[in-house]
Amino acid sequence: MAYAALVSLNQAIDMILNRDKYFHYAGERQKITSIRQHANDLISLLENFPERANRVETKIRDLANEAEYLIDGSMLEQFRRGWFIFWLLKGMMSTGIYELKLKRVRDEICSIAVIMMDDQLSDIPAASSSRLGARVKNDAVMGLDDDVLAIKSRLCGESSKLEIIPIVGMGGIGKTTLARKAYDDRLTMEYFDIHLFVQVSQDYSEREFLTNLLASIEYSIEQMSGQKCESGIAENEYNESKVMENVYKNLKGRRYLIVMDDVWSTKAWDDVRCIFPDDNNGSRIILTTRLSDIAADVSSGSPLHQMKFMDEYHSWNLLKQNVFGNGEDCPPELEDTGKAIARGCSGLPLAVVLVAGILSTVDKTRASWEEIAIKVNTVVDGQIDEILSLSYKHLPHHLRPCFLFMAAIPEDHSIRVSRLIKLWVAEGFLKGQGLEEKAEEYVEDLVKRSLVLVTSWKSNGKIKSCSLHDLVRDMCIRKAEEEKFLLTDRYVLIKATEHERRISFGHNAGVTRTSIVCHRTTHTILCFGTLDQSFLAFLLGFGLLRVLDGMHCKNMFIPHQLFELHHLKYLALGFTFVITSAISNLHNLQTLIIGHEAGFSEQAPLSAYLPPEIWRMPQLRHLVCYDSFMLPNPNPADGPTPLLTLLFVRSFGCSKRIVQMLPNLKKLGLVYFEHMVHHLLHNLEDLHQLEKLKIIAQGLFCWEGRINLVFPSSLKKLTLDGGRLPWKDMSIVGGLPHLQVLKLFNGACDGDTWETADGEFQQLQYLHIRGSNLKDWNTESDHFPKLKRLVLYRCWNLTGIPNSIGDLSTLEEVTVDAQNQSLMNSALEMLEEQRNNGNDVFRLYTLKRRR
Repeated sequence: MAYAALVSLNQAIDMILNRDKYFHYAGERQKITSIRQHANDLISLLENFPERANRVETKIRDLANEAEYLIDGSMLEQFRRGWFIFWLLKGMMSTGIYELKLKRVRDEICSIAVIMMDDQLSDIPAASSSRLGARVKNDAVMGLDDDVLAIKSRLCGESSKLEIIPIVGMGGIGKTTLARKAYDDRLTMEYFDIHLFVQVSQDYSEREFLTNLLASIEYSIEQMSGQKCESGIAENEYNESKVMENVYKNLKGRRYLIVMDDVWSTKAWDDVRCIFPDDNNGSRIILTTRLSDIAADVSSGSPLHQMKFMDEYHSWNLLKQNVFGNGEDCPPELEDTGKAIARGCSGLPLAVVLVAGILSTVDKTRASWEEIAIKVNTVVDGQIDEILSLSYKHLPHHLRPCFLFMAAIPEDHSIRVSRLIKLWVAEGFLKGQGLEEKAEEYVEDLVKRSLVLVTSWKSNGKIKSCSLHDLVRDMCIRKAEEEKFLLTDRYVLIKATEHERRISFGHNAGVTRTSIVCHRTTHTILCFGTLDQSFLAFLLGFGLLRVLDGMHCKNMFIPHQLFELHHLKYLALGFTFVITSAISNLHNLQTLIIGHEAGFSEQAPLSAYLPPEIWRMPQLRHLVCYDSFMLPNPNPADGPTPLLTLLFVRSFGCSKRIVQMLPNLKKLGLVYFEHMVHHLLHNLEDLHQLEKLKIIAQGLFCWEGRINLVFPSSLKKLTLDGGRLPWKDMSIVGGLPHLQVLKLFNGACDGDTWETADGEFQQLQYLHIRGSNLKDWNTESDHFPKLKRLVLYRCWNLTGIPNSIGDLSTLEEVTVDAQNQSLMNSALEMLEEQRNNGNDVFRLYTLKRRR
């Protein structure tokens, strides 16, 4: 992984050259500067002529890693000893080992760069992102209509007995896609009281499966009833029999649909079969598996649904759809070659989609396609591994480390794109300016190449979370191991961790002191399971650690060694701890995440002030505390911070001085309580870069009569949760010129009537109102000229959707509360009108809520 190593090396060099606090002995700066120049030359060659580096890529990677290790080690010693003592020790070193090693590495990198620059090979540059084809959905599979109809007829069939429906077939043939299509169907959703889609996977854990199943059932019931569902089980306690009993009780008497996806053993079914009651009410369980013996064992006589390979017709149509989208035809001169490529995929949907991802990135010429056809057709009997490897080989060098990093994600696990991007930036995979925006483009690029799956979308239409198909993940793990890029817990117990730069542990792998050997070459530790206290106590052994992600960890004592990891750029721990002034030692820290997304509570300590040193963190870009915190007042000498994200701040005073400290802020989350009355939110308008704002008002807090509410004109997304802002004051929001997403939750606005005016909400695309006493909504179609998605949930008094909203030609999706019959009828009329007007894109969804 030469490209990633070179980019990371350059960032380390820039860090040591651009800061006065680092001492350089005579000649060291010259050597380091020379290394950076040659590294830049090699990066340029890899970007423009990737094939030239194939024979020396491993050598380049190892040299770049060694150079970075030497430079980082030198910096670490300066931190720990002080530069003057460090200089004295350097002067007393008779052998000059550091200098000699640095010179040798510099000379070898220089030699490779010169040879490659002089090489006259005429390789064609790799395709850029701008040439990618139109985005298509990851689940696009042709020829499933009959399968979907067959599954739906069994789901809603006449049999009242509990029926298990096994879907069986090889990996990549479309089992999960079929189950998801039948599950997401609107009629299916309306037919069942409870519907859950749960991943089982090869790394099956009974405890994790049961707790996730119970949590999902309780959440589903809460959404239906509007009331919190108490399980009586403490968060940090696990009682198997109690969990199973609660699952059974919550399902009892309800018609349920549960999809158990990717089952690998009969044990997974045997462990849970007794918790599904059969009340003769038509409940169903869909189970997907690659193993026919498992399907036969659980079916209890029900027929198996055997997945079939696609024929040539559907294979070619799927390939065309993924390469050209729905709005572009395949050029006639490419059709024969394209059909040959489709045949070479042997009817396996995943193979077709992956090859289409490759075709989307090359020139649409016969020569380019014939080259791909030769490679595909050399794959005997449709071996998916070869096609997967082909997809990887066609990745440009800048995308390879980003893709291989996803080997760290556990099987059937999604990761938020926002978190993934912060990790990529901390790893040093990107260079230049606008790193977060560039990383977002990289995610979209990997999705377009069909290597990464989208698991959820944001309200603004961007990707919210993503994952890997099981087969793609297997290939990703193999490549990451082969290229010494990342070691997962699949291998960590059977090989030494020395010289491993990145180590990842999955859900079922608790990390203890004995799990891995401390080594200074380790830069990254990702833990999706639990971190043991004994491990944290030995953090100092990982002196060059840059990334420590333990978002799934429980409450632990934070040792002082944590604040001696001077190279740390990313720190995420899933529990709340007191941040002391020692945080200032982490002057390279870019991201600090504290607590878990489960969120804060009203009982959280109001005295949770951050230390004043937080204003003097020179690299801190993202600060997130899910239990919320209070910001100290900055000192007069403190300058502006580079913060881009600030979540969640309690009782944000929003003084002019604090606003001046946040000139780059793009995302802000605020929390207020009933006794918080001193705030100056009108100063928010001076946050000129702010794009996303969330204000949560808890308890009896009320906006009316307390503040002069003014929002920055740059806002694109606004969420108000509670606070009872009068509907008449929504004109403040309506006038925002760039607002695209508006969410109003839990009594965010108060009153019976909302009347909009001309010129308001001109850019709004998404509107979500949940938990409102709104009765009359008076508006015109030109007040929401770009509205695409509308969600109305728990709006008990609202009797209908305005006709002017139903007339919008831009409308693509409406979601309403199915228990509000008047609102439901209004939505059905809108559906008919949209269909009559030729809007085939329009979709109507319903959310069920028990009375």
